[in-house]
Amino acid sequence: MVVDFPKAKVREYAGEDCIYWYTIPADLVSTNIRDHEIDWSNSIFLSMQFEVGRSGKFNEFLTTFLKCLSRDRIEYVENWYSEQSDQTEDAEIDGWTVQRRCPHLRADLTKTGKIEDGVLTCSLHDWKWDLATGRCLTTTGHPIRSSGIRATGSGERAAAEVAAG
Repeated sequence: MVVDFPKAKVREYAGEDCIYWYTIPADLVSTNIRDHEIDWSNSIFLSMQFEVGRSGKFNEFLTTFLKCLSRDRIEYVENWYSEQSDQTEDAEIDGWTVQRRCPHLRADLTKTGKIEDGVLTCSLHDWKWDLATGRCLTTTGHPIRSSGIRATGSGERAAAEVAAG
């Protein structure tokens, strides 16, 4: 089969020259399609049961596409490429203001972030942050910028702010 990106079509291969090609056993492709596999780099490429070639320069977008066969992953990759240097935008999630992009791999936390008991979890790779301190609970470093409203002992509401450094 041919995936024709410029024409946004998938069609039967007719023997024409292609810039990039993969020769993958049909049963591996069928299994991945049946199982709705979203990361062929793990399920096929690590199996070492394929051949690959190209007549043009390396295309990281093609390789990335084959690792991101879901709407969420494609959106994440598009955002990552378009906003690699912007970590200044904030967003509101469940009463907290947090930096919009995950410090790990820049996923949009308005789509992948979930807050429970003051802990923000990015569902893309399951990284977690304590929102009261901004500290990453998954690894050393990678703090997050956050602020939120918390109740005080006198019944007033006060802002709790954390700046990632």
